[in-house]
Amino acid sequence: MKYFTLVICSIGLMFSHYLMAKDTQWVLEASDEDKNIQIYTRAVAGSDLKEFKGVTLVKTDINALVALLMDEAEVTKWMHNIAKFEIKENISDVESIVYTITETPWPVANRDSYVRSVLSVDAQGVVTLTIKAEPTFGPIDDKYVRISSLGGSWKFTPKVDGLVEVIYQMHANPGGSLPNWLVNSIVVETPLETLSNLHVQVKQEKYQNQTFVFIQDTKISKTSN
Repeated sequence: MKYFTLVICSIGLMFSHYLMAKDTQWVLEASDEDKNIQIYTRAVAGSDLKEFKGVTLVKTDINALVALLMDEAEVTKWMHNIAKFEIKENISDVESIVYTITETPWPVANRDSYVRSVLSVDAQGVVTLTIKAEPTFGPIDDKYVRISSLGGSWKFTPKVDGLVEVIYQMHANPGGSLPNWLVNSIVVETPLETLSNLHVQVKQEKYQNQTFVFIQDTKISKTSN
């Protein structure tokens, strides 16, 4: 595998804030019954922006979902409001640094970010992509507001009947000042649109019948035990 690309949007979850917020109750904010998508939010101590969690079930193979995340050229087509997605450094097959530009409604300035993504898979075949901001990795561009803290994860859990549970969880400090209406819409609209698009994109033929060594090795290890 050449690299594992990161898929992000303008908001993510800062680890220290996550620790303070993990006991806060999730609140259902929106859902799409046709695609079985639920969007939850919860307050984060010290932040005006809530953390979000999008949950859905997708009839697909987990390898297809990984292939979608690895398709650098397609990210802007399905990740909500992502205008640019560029891998800056492949540290290993499972770790990379990515630069993104996130569009925001006029007159709010667009945001940019450098983030580190790390891929892992557990003994049950659950694939997790963790995300953390690296705001000093690259130079500041005065055209954008740098996202200073961001983190979160994508989690793919195999279920019965060929289903995969997808959890997309994020929180961030988007930097600068944002109007309340935009803040409130970001934490609901972003995961809802992204997961809705994922349902469509992952069905493309090019993502089917793919295999990844790190997933296969886990299956082999589990079988041998």
